Amino acid sequence: MCEGKERKWVRDFQAGRDNVHDDSRSGRPSVITDDMVSSVKVKILENRSFTISTLSNDFPEVSRSVLYKIVSEKLNFKKTVLPLGP
Repeated sequence: MCEGKERKWVRDFQAGRDNVHDDSRSGRPSVITDDMVSSVKVKILENRSFTISTLSNDFPEVSRSVLYKIVSEKLNFKKTVLPLGP
């Protein structure tokens, strides 16, 4: 941590701050909602051999990067490769 940040923390605690957790901030809300995650999950369960491209066709209003984040981080689906032969 740089010296300037340390000084800021010291000033904040001397001014009465009593925890190290981030304060709530106004800003842009997350585009990933629980409803969106559940609807993506339903589509995935309908077609287990999905790709981000097929999901992108089903959800044109959602960017591919957001769909990837939902699939990989929220739903914890991993890419698997099946063997072709015996």
